[in-house]
Amino acid sequence: MKLTSRSTYFLLTTICVISTVYALSEVNEKCIATNNGSISNDFLIGTWHKVYLYKLDGPVPTCTCPNVTFYKPTHAELEEYRQKYKATDLPQTIGDDAIVADRGYIKGLILGQGEAKTYILDPKSAMILNMEGYEVYVYRRLSDKFVFFWRCALRGHSKWLMTNDRHATEEEIQQIIKDRPEVFNKYGQRFCEHICY
Repeated sequence: MKLTSRSTYFLLTTICVISTVYALSEVNEKCIATNNGSISNDFLIGTWHKVYLYKLDGPVPTCTCPNVTFYKPTHAELEEYRQKYKATDLPQTIGDDAIVADRGYIKGLILGQGEAKTYILDPKSAMILNMEGYEVYVYRRLSDKFVFFWRCALRGHSKWLMTNDRHATEEEIQQIIKDRPEVFNKYGQRFCEHICY
């Protein structure tokens, strides 16, 4: 009896993992097809601050100011990524137009010139993103100062408003999100307002 319950548990776990991977692949493919606008990686170069998080549940007060710095990788860095991910079936190729996204505690490479971009972890990282080995992110340009960012795996339920101006005013932010479908029926959580560090 004990062997049967372990076998059943293993079988169910395996089925769940396989269906999750399949479902995630399907979500990424749909996300890439749906978010087919263009945004140059060169536009993202610099530091972007996450000033608002829009999600379905209510906000939790915070005094942090998360940011991401994008920069061009060296040729040697690009080759390290190519070597590590040569066997991975990525939706986009590792081209010379790729940029590094550095969040301070983790960094990875952003691929593609569309709104939907492939994200792969730094070759030196011991972390694993998921079973596929990559994630698909969307960067939607709103203006020269603002972009929306979200992870396709979260199916659009959490979206960040990012700005390259650390001191963007609340009025500017409200003006840029006015009538945007990305924030419809979502709570907004403000970041980078009252910094506690």
